[in-house]
Amino acid sequence: MEKTLDIITIGECLLELSTNEYFENAKSFNLSFGGDVITSAVAAKRLGSKVGIITSIGDDYFKNPLINKLNQQELDISNIKICNEKNGLYLCGHNEKNELMTYRRRVASNYLTEEDFNEEYILSSRAVYSTGITQSLSIGSNQLVKKIFETARNNDILTAYDPNYTSSFMTTYDTKEYLEDIIENIDVLFMSLKNDVEALYDLTSVEKIVNYFTDYGVKVIVVKSHLENGYYIYSNGKTEFCPFYTTTQVDYTMGAGDVFNGGFLSAYTNGYTPVEAAQVAAKQAGLFIERLGIIENIPNSEELLRL
Repeated sequence: MEKTLDIITIGECLLELSTNEYFENAKSFNLSFGGDVITSAVAAKRLGSKVGIITSIGDDYFKNPLINKLNQQELDISNIKICNEKNGLYLCGHNEKNELMTYRRRVASNYLTEEDFNEEYILSSRAVYSTGITQSLSIGSNQLVKKIFETARNNDILTAYDPNYTSSFMTTYDTKEYLEDIIENIDVLFMSLKNDVEALYDLTSVEKIVNYFTDYGVKVIVVKSHLENGYYIYSNGKTEFCPFYTTTQVDYTMGAGDVFNGGFLSAYTNGYTPVEAAQVAAKQAGLFIERLGIIENIPNSEELLRL
C-alpha cells in the first residue's frame, strides 16, 4: 500500500491556557493546544514529516478553534473523531514554579475506542507512535493502542512508544501494565531514567533496562537522564550518549520530552541513525524550552540548520 504518511500519533488533544505570570497574578492566558502525542506530532511535522493524528475532539465552543489550529500545523486530521463531550484543558505557568493544572476527566479524549481503528489509515503510514497516557484515558483507548500496534508490527510499520508516567493521574502499576501489554510490538522505546525506569522497574542502570527490553525484541531504546544531562541511545548492540542541547539555563522544561520524541521519529524514519536522530531531536527540544515551551514555537528544520 502507498505510504502517504510518515508518522501517525494516537492520543489526546487538549486546550492549553498559558501565562508567563504566576496563576494568582495572571490577568490573561494565551489560548493554544497540546497533549503529549500532539506535541510530538507538531515537532515531527516541523522537521518535514507527513504526520497524521488519531484523536477525539469535543463538540463544544472550542471545537473549531482546535481544528483550525491543527490545520494551521498542516497535520492530517482526516481520522479525528468529533464527540458530544467537552474538550480537556490544562493551564500552565511558564515560571520558576512550573505551575500546572489539568482538567481531563470525562472529556472528549476519554472517548477514543477500538471502534476508531482504521486499518487502511494505519497501513498508509511508515510509523505509529503512542504513550502510556493515551492508554490511561480509558479502557477503549487502551484497546485501540494495542490493536494499532499489533497491526503495525504485523505489517512492518515502525512502532514507537513512551510510557510517559505521570504521577498526578497515573499509577505505577497501571503504567507498567500498559507497557507490558504491548512490549512485544514495540520497535522504539523512549523512557525517562527517573520517571519511568526507576519508578516502574526500580532500576537505575541503563544497561539493565536495555537488557530487559531487548529480550522482548525492542530494537532502539532511548533513555533520558537528567543526572547526566543527556540521552542514552541503544541500537544494534551498542549504547551511545547524546547530551542535552541548551545555550542558556532553563527552568521550564514542560513538553521537551514530547518534542524530542517527535523530532527523533522524524529524523529516524528519514534515514538518520538513532544517534544522529537524537542529536537533531536534542537541538529541537533544547531550542523549544528556551522559547518557554509554546507549541507554536517548536523549531523547524531551517532553524536547526542555523545552529
